[in-house]
Amino acid sequence: MYRYQALLATGAIVTMLAGVSTPAAAAGSAPAGGRILSLAVSQGNGRGELRSARPDGTGMIDLGRELWWGQGPEYSPDGSLIAFAGGEYGFSIMTMKSDGTDDRWLADAPCGPRGPHWSPDGRWLAFESCGDIWKLSSDGYAGGFVNLTNNSVNIDPSWAPHGRRIAAVADDGVRLYRADGSAPRVLTDLPHTFDLDWRPHGNTIAVEADGDLWLVDAVTGAKRQLTNTPGVVEADPVWSPDGRWLAYSSGTALPPPPPDPEQGPQYQVPFAQDPQIWLMTAAGTQRHSTGVSGIPASWRAAD
Repeated sequence: MYRYQALLATGAIVTMLAGVSTPAAAAGSAPAGGRILSLAVSQGNGRGELRSARPDGTGMIDLGRELWWGQGPEYSPDGSLIAFAGGEYGFSIMTMKSDGTDDRWLADAPCGPRGPHWSPDGRWLAFESCGDIWKLSSDGYAGGFVNLTNNSVNIDPSWAPHGRRIAAVADDGVRLYRADGSAPRVLTDLPHTFDLDWRPHGNTIAVEADGDLWLVDAVTGAKRQLTNTPGVVEADPVWSPDGRWLAYSSGTALPPPPPDPEQGPQYQVPFAQDPQIWLMTAAGTQRHSTGVSGIPASWRAAD
């Protein structure tokens, strides 16, 4: 889960709108478990140290490398591996063990790839390259290397829990595809979408759009706004493995850069200063900071 052009934000106000059912809230007595993979992004260069920590901010582990936030990374379904984009020139889809060792090259993408995401069964990796969503066998070329969208301007794929569909951020909102790239349709035309994550159970997709978080129904396209925070940017939604919690980045919005006089008025992507990782329940309640600087990338069940 990465952002297309910007970094992120702090604190949130829940603005519950009609139109989509709210996922069941996490019980207040049941704290989040597992480990959150994160990048401690550095303001200005978009790169950060790869780390993991428990959802309460304890047990921080430095995995000994620096990655650009668009490189992924993401835990495999069993939590034993991490997929990321890397290599000498940044054109390779790779995996490493979850302790940061044993890099393994899988394939080179036609353009610098972004954010590989595992299929629920661990057999495939979907990623963005050249504005398209591609699918690669997690064993490398042996299982196929396929362009699913063919010049459709898509980024940030996320698999449905059953693995039969893929959601992606597109220039016209959020699109859905079958896992073979067929039957594309626009799910919602929510403007300025940048990042999304499909809830591990059910038909809810967490979407970041224009610096706020939304829940979108993957069947009807109905949407509910979770945050509405002028001056604050929330982004990089990542579901917990049980679907009860949502991790996200939050930080004070930076002033937009001055417009280019030669191009005229342009949409300015919201940036955030010194983002931290926050949590909320699937219903948008119990919002709190983990105390961990950076942006969340993935969440595994095991400590």
